[in-house]
Amino acid sequence: MITTISKWGNSQGVRISNDILKSIGYSKGDEVSVTATEDGILIQKRTKQPKELKAAGILKGYVKRHISDEEMENAWKNAAVEKWNEKNS
Repeated sequence: MITTISKWGNSQGVRISNDILKSIGYSKGDEVSVTATEDGILIQKRTKQPKELKAAGILKGYVKRHISDEEMENAWKNAAVEKWNEKNS
């Protein structure tokens, strides 16, 4: 498919045909990430990540040493992202 970069408001964009989108399982309204790469532009469909959970209050009684709320939140968030990545890879 050959297309042209066009002005859309203050941005630029390209149109992608329905045939191409259907062939890769994308459709109108899908959220995508757009990344500049060495070879060009990479467009990937995003899947929803789990919402952040407030673990500090729940797990405080189980921790053997003092961990700050921020440290606990970061550990919980990292664990949730790792689990999400396992399911979606």
